[in-house]
Amino acid sequence: MTVAGSTLLKLGSRSVQFEGSLFGILLGYLSSPAIVSGFLVYAVAAILWVYCLSAFDLSYVTFVTSVQYVLLILVSLFVFHEVITPMKWAGTAVIMIGVVMWLKG
Repeated sequence: MTVAGSTLLKLGSRSVQFEGSLFGILLGYLSSPAIVSGFLVYAVAAILWVYCLSAFDLSYVTFVTSVQYVLLILVSLFVFHEVITPMKWAGTAVIMIGVVMWLKG
């Protein structure tokens, strides 16, 4: 859900002007359906996070959330057409290998 929230916020940020008064910027945030939806998705994610913390070990759920790194790179690549360097892929692979090792160990 945090990946969806980040994606919506990024999409919405394209339509908000970040110049002018603080009030104008805030009004731009509130008038963007993507930004409002992104914040709502983050709110739902926070509620689900609290549930996960109550149902599972903190050490487990924290490491499982590392999957979001891979999902964010895929969104960056396919939705926003960002260039993902080999070094970033390698870093993500190292993180995921570490997570798998930690979960199995």
